Amino acid sequence: MTKDEIVDTLNDLIQITEDSHEGYRKSAEDAQDPDLKTLFNDLSAQRGAMVRDLQKHVAEQGGAPEASGTMLGGAHRFFVDLKSAVMGRDRAAIIQEVERGETEAVRRYEQALDKDLPTHLASVISQHLARLRSDRDRLAAVKQGSKQAS
Repeated sequence: MTKDEIVDTLNDLIQITEDSHEGYRKSAEDAQDPDLKTLFNDLSAQRGAMVRDLQKHVAEQGGAPEASGTMLGGAHRFFVDLKSAVMGRDRAAIIQEVERGETEAVRRYEQALDKDLPTHLASVISQHLARLRSDRDRLAAVKQGSKQAS
């Protein structure tokens, strides 16, 4: 892989991770349940750290790190807002939307790992992917708990 291809791959991950960071931040603001607010703030902080880590690796490759999310991410955050307003901030609906965003992030990280990245970068991306999967499973458990409480 060329340095430009590596930088493009990492910048794609920065964008989707920043979407997740902002999505969690916005979801924390919207959450009325204290446990969701805490969960989303925690996940937002984790995603912010992942973005900074990826930006560092882009800079090490001699590239210019992305600083913002994707247009699709903006649309996703709008949809979370819309769904929150329409559904009366329904706990399960908000979690479902956030979980959907995490599934997309997992998919993009898996695609990156299919590329011929340098070993140290593949290791970083694998660690981030493990975190994304773990958090997606955590959200699924919270959603399941919400359904059982209903």
